[in-house]
Amino acid sequence: MGRKPFNRKDRFYFKAKKEGYPARSAYKIIEIDQKWQVFKPGRVIVDLGCAPGGWLKVAHERVGASGKVIGIDLLPIKVSETSNLHFRQDDFTSAESQAWIEELIPEKAHWILSDMSPNISGVKFRDTLESYELCHKAFEFAKKNLKPQGGFVCKIFPGTELEEFRKEIQATFKRVKTVIPDSTRNSSTEIYIVARELKQ
Repeated sequence: MGRKPFNRKDRFYFKAKKEGYPARSAYKIIEIDQKWQVFKPGRVIVDLGCAPGGWLKVAHERVGASGKVIGIDLLPIKVSETSNLHFRQDDFTSAESQAWIEELIPEKAHWILSDMSPNISGVKFRDTLESYELCHKAFEFAKKNLKPQGGFVCKIFPGTELEEFRKEIQATFKRVKTVIPDSTRNSSTEIYIVARELKQ
């Protein structure tokens, strides 16, 4: 049986509108948090590919005033910056952008999240390869900028590179899971890798 047709205004869309989240994607990270305790008061969170700001808002609510949240995306967000929520509209892969993040987290991060996606071309091989390349860049950044025992979440479009990428992550973190949150659209092929407890 094929996937259901794409429906932008599904129940998660309306739920997000009702609860004040800028996108339905907020419920993906809420589900991941419920299972793997990503957010706790006082934690430092970095969100790569954060627009329009659903994950940022969830993170900011849950780490509280004693925590810190940093987001970056090529697109603008629909969440207001605060004294402990910082945003830069820029390309994460640039050296300048990564230096900006690192300046804000001299103590390093508890979790680094990546919901980055390539511009979808419709050509599966190209889209999965570009997704892997973004994930790998986020992974390399995470290895340098996570606290001991820190965690990493990334979205990836599965392709031939997935298994090798999982092996790299498993060599770096003690616990690794592949998940498809309930709020993922039926029309989407994306999956999330959740990695916990960065090895020393």
